[in-house]
Amino acid sequence: MLSIFEILQQQNTAIKTDLIRFANNPFDPNRNHDLRVAIRSLRSLYKFLKPQFDPVSFKILDENLSNAAKMLNSLRELDVLFVEISDYAFNHPLDTPTYFHLLVQVNAKRLVAMRQVLAEDNWKILVDHLTVANEQLNQLDLSTNFDWSQLIKHEFQRKTKKLVKSYKAVNFSEYQTVHQIRKKAKTLRYASTYLIKFAPKKAKKSHRLAEKVQNRCGAITFYTNFLTLPSFLVSYCQLKVI
Repeated sequence: MLSIFEILQQQNTAIKTDLIRFANNPFDPNRNHDLRVAIRSLRSLYKFLKPQFDPVSFKILDENLSNAAKMLNSLRELDVLFVEISDYAFNHPLDTPTYFHLLVQVNAKRLVAMRQVLAEDNWKILVDHLTVANEQLNQLDLSTNFDWSQLIKHEFQRKTKKLVKSYKAVNFSEYQTVHQIRKKAKTLRYASTYLIKFAPKKAKKSHRLAEKVQNRCGAITFYTNFLTLPSFLVSYCQLKVI
């Protein structure tokens, strides 16, 4: 069974690999998506194991990974928008050039966002954030003598209970609250995926529940976003397309 350090190092290596893949082909939306997921997965593990980290170390890890992921957000949002417009155009075929011209504009904005990420100064900032997080990981005191299984079992139980409580109390018309619960469910799901060997029963239970909450909240946030798309397209259709 992999140690905690080996699991964290494995995810850290995944970030390095996906960073290279993104740099090699930033035109592929999957490369940006995979890099963001790799960063988010490692950050989720740090959040889950936070009780065992000293506050200063955790802050350095969390802030640098968070800042790195944020630099990729605009590009991801445009990729998602492109897919949503494409799907809408496919399901609502109209004899109009509007869809084509709109997708051309979104693609042009994506190229701008992509170039911003790859700009020398911005790329250095992104790499620096990931480098600092990597260096901090290597400085962590992750003793193999510590009872990690006990901590992980406790955290699965605590975080699962907290997620259920938040989900039951949420007002589903409040987009931001639903979105935050979905993010917490993702964090728990990632942790249950990578730490399952330390607490198999707790991890499986947490994974099932987290996935269910994430999917339900995701459906609501997607539906909320999708509802605005038709009105956006109608407004765009009223513009003169050259």
